[in-house]
Order: sequence, then structure tokens, then C-alpha cells
Amino acid sequence: MTTSNDEDAEVAYTFIIHTGSNLPDQKSTKKWDDGTMILKINPGSDTTESKDLRVKDHFPTMTEGDVRIDLWLPSVIGVPKLLKVDLESNMLEIIKDALYIREITIIYNRASYRFPIKNYLYPHSPVHNPTEPKMGCPPHILVREGAGTLRHRETEDFIVRARDEDRAIMQSMIKWNDAEVNSAGLLFPGYLGVMDYDKLPRILKFREATLDNFMELRSSGRKEVKINMLQNMGGKVFGTYKEERFESFEQFYLYLKYKGDELGWDKEIVYEAMKVAKIFRQDEEFGRQILSGCNAWMIKKVISLEVRWAAGTVPMYTLEGKSVEQVLEEGRLFEVSYDDLIDIPHGGGLSKMLTGTSQTWYTVLADCLLYQRDDGKLVPILIRLENRNDGEPETWWSPPEPENTDLNHPAHLAWLWAKMWFKCAEASCNFVITHFARAHATSEIFAVAVYRTLPNAHPIFRLLQPHIIGVIPINVQGRAVLINPNKNAFACVVSAGDHLGKVFHNHFKNFSYENLILPDDVKKRGVEDIPEYLLRDDFLAHWAIIQEYVEEIVNLTYLSDADVAKDEELQNLFKEIVDFGFRGFPNGAGFPRVVSDRYKLTEYLTAIIVNISTFHAAANFQVLTSCGFVPNMPSCLSIPPPKQHDNITMELIVESLPVREIAFLALNIVYVLGQFSPIDCFFLEDAAANKRGIIGENMIVAPEQEACIHRLVEKMRQLKEKIDARNDGRYLKYDVLSPVNIPLATAT
Repeated sequence: MTTSNDEDAEVAYTFIIHTGSNLPDQKSTKKWDDGTMILKINPGSDTTESKDLRVKDHFPTMTEGDVRIDLWLPSVIGVPKLLKVDLESNMLEIIKDALYIREITIIYNRASYRFPIKNYLYPHSPVHNPTEPKMGCPPHILVREGAGTLRHRETEDFIVRARDEDRAIMQSMIKWNDAEVNSAGLLFPGYLGVMDYDKLPRILKFREATLDNFMELRSSGRKEVKINMLQNMGGKVFGTYKEERFESFEQFYLYLKYKGDELGWDKEIVYEAMKVAKIFRQDEEFGRQILSGCNAWMIKKVISLEVRWAAGTVPMYTLEGKSVEQVLEEGRLFEVSYDDLIDIPHGGGLSKMLTGTSQTWYTVLADCLLYQRDDGKLVPILIRLENRNDGEPETWWSPPEPENTDLNHPAHLAWLWAKMWFKCAEASCNFVITHFARAHATSEIFAVAVYRTLPNAHPIFRLLQPHIIGVIPINVQGRAVLINPNKNAFACVVSAGDHLGKVFHNHFKNFSYENLILPDDVKKRGVEDIPEYLLRDDFLAHWAIIQEYVEEIVNLTYLSDADVAKDEELQNLFKEIVDFGFRGFPNGAGFPRVVSDRYKLTEYLTAIIVNISTFHAAANFQVLTSCGFVPNMPSCLSIPPPKQHDNITMELIVESLPVREIAFLALNIVYVLGQFSPIDCFFLEDAAANKRGIIGENMIVAPEQEACIHRLVEKMRQLKEKIDARNDGRYLKYDVLSPVNIPLATAT
């Protein structure tokens, strides 16, 4: 028997190896038994390094689980500060598979030391221990214990070398697109240099359940689209083709219900779109969607009518008897303009392939002036349309006079069609700009830069990791399908879809860091006091909660502003965002190259998390409510916009709307992309399921850090209760920003 004074004394170490998916909907009991896991404590240390600890067991892989191992190890090892994890196997390459390792906890001297990993390893051959990544996985994993550390605070060389090696491995696996981003003179942010999803590093791929859910939805829609195309082609050959147009709004309504039932869509989501259909002609509903729709970021206060609105006339009956000067002075005029469509040609280039006939989908500039009534309701009072592509002069449209109550009167129909043209412009801007360019493309910059510059030992990497895991794989798929010049899905449904590069350029030439700071953006737009601006209210509530959480983590990590400035790894993150993410943008799009104080760091990190999670949710997860009933927000219109004195009829309006194939394709796209994420939410109402939320899906493991997460979740719970109470009795709920609907990451 040995004693504690013996040089070779041994002490007990317990390893809890936590592996597998955390998705409860995966019922598989499959185990990873392809080989052996090799662990080493404090690798590289001259005095405390352990030998290779070989663990051959059946590790859970498709479902979450753990393996517990008790070992006697030399007491000189002491506290486990760094852990190396490796896999090896004699099996054939075609049989072997990677293993997802969530975390390894070591219990030593009655204390727990947690090593958060959240990464995949692929087993190497016992006769060849690689030093380079293989099969999309790192050759091994080096992970720091606990809260993570800053490089300049590390005092042991072996730990510094390990974090440098970890960062170098990730940089070798995750690289920026090396083509010149602005080679065509068009602005677009940097992105990952991988175009094929199958070639992504394994850590950047979706979990199996997430991918299966998305692919199942997409394939069901693709199948019907292909059937439509084949029927059209056959009909053209045999002379039996007949273009299927809807003949009334009612048919669009019934088609939404029919297709939803046929494809098994969530009836509650479909029902919300059907409720919109019943009131979409009301100006109050138009105004509600401006404030709480899927593109509700655009509204701003009008302080003068001298430029954009100078040639138009605001009818006095729209202002409740007040003068224009009076409502301007009272701050009750607002505008929404879709200038990102300037110089964008008409679309419809793929229309013949889809419908059997060539169509022009008109890209029209559209602006709307809105008035806040005495009852607080926001209503449109003037719409400007300009078919600049065809050299047509601008036209102006206003609501009919109050005494005109016949909805079939030409004045009512003209106003309805003008609103539909405005909403058609909004559809292009939401699909292409708000959702993809703003929510996806900018978020990918942050994700790539974080993976490349911050080792997994860095506390800020651990803060951001659960939020950046989804955006890269969905963007790679998007570049292959949604915005690929040869397979551009947007060109199949929206007017501006044929010319994505120019639309992106128009957006990004005016985009800056300031746009991400939403509280300041609200003030800049002058919309702090509009009643019923529910997106603003919920968004600011999320911002405040997440900012408080980030501030707590930042203050735990950095003892002072000087500590922030000393952190070279962190400063490299900001430089990389500017130098590669916004390469070619004037002044790096206003993103700071250096962040040297805790306040600015908190703001920046809050902006990243909010853009990836909350902004994306608001832009995407209610899109079927807006677009499901096609006349409310048509993705394209195929008859030229009205001239000033045209006699508008209902037949003309309906004829301009998308034909059956395009209507279905648009519905399918918005339904697939607009699904609330079933996993990885900030907050899940069922406490037992919260391991699917931020409580379980993060790399923050130190007790003082976990306390911050629990405070965050409690505040999210309170916000959910507030939103639930507000929605009680409403005809149309606004719960898109309820915490139960906010994913941690951008995943669709």
C-alpha cells in the first residue's frame, strides 16, 4: 500500500465522457464502438503530463449519454488543467464514423473539472497518428478546463502552446473565400471558402435531426415543383398546356388551406395567414404589418416632405382635418422606402421554365407615407410608384374619400393595387435583403472570424459558440440553392431575384456597424414613441436581457478596460472581421478594428448575438403569415404597374398575381425557411427540455458563468409571460419574438 508521501503515489480520477446528440426526437440507441478514445491530462507539461489513458467503450452517438471511467493515476499529475482527446480505430475507412463529444468532466480530489468540447473527432489508424485534420475533423482536441482563460494571463508554456495549436488547426480547416469579393465592383461580405455542404468541416455541419427536418420539408416542395415543370413541358409538346391562373382572392385563400393540408403544414401557422387574408384590405392592417410584419425595420419619421414627397399631394381627408404642417410638427408622419431596388431590372427570367410561358415580373420602386391617427393607429396615406425600368413617370396613390364605401369602386381598387405593388417591393427586399443579406451574410462573417481567431479556451469563444454554429452550414446550402447564379431560387419567385448581386450591392453600400446597434437605430429613425410598434418593443426587451448577460460574462472575463486591450486574440477577431469580412467596404463598413474597453466590447458582442438570433427570427419566422395569402404580399406581379389615370378592375388585379406554380413555389419556400427552430432555443417553457436551450447548449461551464445563464433564462421567462399576456384576446398574435420561438443561432 502506498502513502501520500511516496513519489509514485496514485490518486483516484473519475472521467465522465459525455457524447452524442442532445436532440430528444432522435430515438436511436446507436453506440459509437469504432475504436478507442485516448485521453491525456496536461499534455506537453514537463512535470504533470499523464500517460495515454485508453478508454474502449460503447459511446452514445445518436442520443445524448455518458460513459464513466474510474482510474488510478500518479499524484504528481495534480489538477487537470488541459485535456487532449484522441480517437483511434483499426476499422476500415468506409465503416468508421466521427464521434460528437460534448464534454468531459474529471473528478479529482472531490472537485469537478469540466472540459467543454462540442466538437467531432474522427478515429485515426493506430499506426498513423495524424497532425493534420482528416475527414473534416481535427486530428485531436486540446481543451482548457473551466471558465476558459485569456492568453496573456496564462503562466504555463504547455497551455499557451496548446491554445495556439488549437487556433492553428481551426484556421487550417476554416478559411475565407479567397476570390476577390468585389471583383465585379459589387459589394458583398466575405464568406467561408466552401461551396459544397458535404465538404464542410464536421463541426460546421448540422446535427442529423436538424438536417433531416429541413431536407424533408424542402424535398416535399421540390417534388411538386418538378411535377409541375414536367406537366408544363409535356403540355407544350402535345398542345394541351393551359396556364393555371387564379380567378379571385377567394381561390388564393382556398389554395393556401388546401396545400397546407396536403403537405401536412402546421395548421396554426397556416391559420394565421388565413386570418390576415380576411382583413388585408384594411389600411389599419397594412399599418400593423409595417410595424410588426416580417420587414418592420424600415419605418422612419418624416421631418420634411420637400424631397421624396414633393411631387405628391397628401389629401386633407387622410389627416383627420389637420394640416400637413401640423402633423409634421407633431411628429406623426412616417415613411417606408425600398431604395435598395433602384436600378434593379425586371425579373421573370426563369418564368417560362416554371410556368410554360414567358412572363415579366416587374421591379418597381415603391415608397409609402403613413400617418399616426388620433387613436394611435398607423395608416398609409400616400404611395409613390415608379416603373423606372420602362421610363415611366412616377405615380401617386391615396385612399378613397371616406364617404366612398364601395370596395369595388375603381378608387378603392386603385388604392388596393397600389398597396399590393408596395408589398411586392417589400417581398423582394425581405427575401433578399432583410433575411439573407442582413441576417445571414453578416452573421457568417462573425462565425467564420470567431472560429479562426479565438481558441476554444477563450471565454468569448465559449460565449459565442452556441450562437454561431448554424449560420455557416445554412449559408453554404443557400449559396448552392438560393443565391447560386445557376440555381437561384429567389429568381423563381420574386421580382428582383434575377439580379441578386446588384440588390446586395445596393444594400451593403449603405450598411454599417451602426445598423446592428438596434437601440440607437430606433432613435435614429425617430420611432421610439409609435404605439403598437411591437417589433421594437420586443426587440429592445431582448437586447436589454442579452446585453445584461453579455456584460456579466465580459466583466467576469476582463478585470479592466486595459485587460480588453491586452487580449491579442480578441483584437485579432475584430481585425479579421474588417479585413476579410468587410474587405473592400469603405472604412470597413464602420466596424471597429480595435475594441479597447468593456462597454464597447459588450455592445459589439450583444450586436452579434442579437443579429444572429433575434433579428433573424423577426425577419424569418413570420414570413408565411405575411406571404401565405398571396394578394397580401405578392412575390411578383406580371402586369405593368398602373399609370396615373388607369381604370383599375378586380380582374386586372387578379390577373397580375402569380400563377399557380409560382404561388406554390413561393409558399413552399417561405414555409420551409419560416419554421420556428425545434431545437436550440434561448428558452424552453418546459424546464426538463431546457438542455435543448441555452442551459444545455453552451460551452460556459464555470459556476459563476452558469449563474449568468440562469439569470438570463429567468428574464426570458418573464418576457415570455409579458408577451403572452399582451397577446391575450388579439385577433393576430405577435409572438414571433417570444423567447420560446427564438433559436440560439441562425439555422434557416
